[in-house]
Amino acid sequence: MHKSNDFIIKPLQIIPKALKELSRSPKELFFIGDSHLLAAPIKIAIVGTRSPNPYTKHFCAMLASAIAKAGGVVVSGGALGVDIIAHTNALPRTIMFSPSSLDIIYPKSNARIIAQIAKDGLILSEYKCGYQPFAHSFLERNRLVVGLSDIVIIPQADLMSGSMQSARLSLESKKPLFVLPHRMNESLGTQSLLAKNQARAIYDIKDFVNEIFGTDSVTNDEVLEFCKNAPSYEEAISRFGLKILEYEMEGKIMRDNGIVRIC
Repeated sequence: MHKSNDFIIKPLQIIPKALKELSRSPKELFFIGDSHLLAAPIKIAIVGTRSPNPYTKHFCAMLASAIAKAGGVVVSGGALGVDIIAHTNALPRTIMFSPSSLDIIYPKSNARIIAQIAKDGLILSEYKCGYQPFAHSFLERNRLVVGLSDIVIIPQADLMSGSMQSARLSLESKKPLFVLPHRMNESLGTQSLLAKNQARAIYDIKDFVNEIFGTDSVTNDEVLEFCKNAPSYEEAISRFGLKILEYEMEGKIMRDNGIVRIC
């Protein structure tokens, strides 16, 4: 156990089954945050360019938010651009894989959001303290992002990019791959995936969420499932944080003598 920047770094006791099945499975993982997120039934990777266009930024933000609200967890790599947009809008239901050890914030330009993920979401790394990322570290991180996820979404990517390596990993592992539709001469990497029928396009976020989670996404809502057992308010807040307040304000749950009940 190690403490860094007011967060406690712990070794993960059990490597997720999906990561154990990788050809190069991690020997050990370290984490900061809520490891319960690993038990979410549907985990969706959102990875892509560090320089998204305005359309991609907007679509990615809405998509990540919709996935989280439906009970899914968004997995990404904390990088500039698509990654950090996805994390931000999925909080607290997001998992980040770091290319560095967890005592080092990388990239520093995303320090504020990464600290928020450490507090409310989950950050994982296969590196012990003091590890600065090398070029190959980003590819190693990508294999874990894809490996943990049930579905992979690449909103925007150039032909020769790390995101296309994630696409290759997704195809090799036979995981559903989705992209956003773009105009001609934009996002040539994802356009090539569509042209080769290697990926499907997301034209409507609501339709996508309904397809993945079912039209009644409440049954896949981890918060409501937890609250079915009438936990104490303190237990609910400890596990889900501000999400409990949000659900209370939306009228989904209520407090009854210190017990949380579904409305």
